[in-house]
Amino acid sequence: MSNTVVLSKMEEAELTQRAATQSGRADEARRARLILLLDSGHTWAAIRDKLDCTDSFIDRWSKRFLEERLAGLFSRHAGQLATTLTAAMEARILEWSVKRKPPMGQRTGAHASLRHS
Repeated sequence: MSNTVVLSKMEEAELTQRAATQSGRADEARRARLILLLDSGHTWAAIRDKLDCTDSFIDRWSKRFLEERLAGLFSRHAGQLATTLTAAMEARILEWSVKRKPPMGQRTGAHASLRHS
């Protein structure tokens, strides 16, 4: 489990800045600290203790850095596909809203927001 990292001066300066920033994202700072620790020769066990992370975290981000350098440290969330309102789903929603009865004492309709003294 050794991903030897050797940084250029520019990469070291950029990662040091990312690791020290108080206004940036915490996850980016953590990844920057990881790469700096690997560059300075720390073992995975020492890094796990310092960053409170897992071997898979170290493995994932060190591999991405070695493959893509600084560009590899940006997180890649695949996201979720947008759901499409199908006719069947729309029918279910309408049926539910028509059958649903409001709780006791709660008004519905156009006058629901009016206050009566």
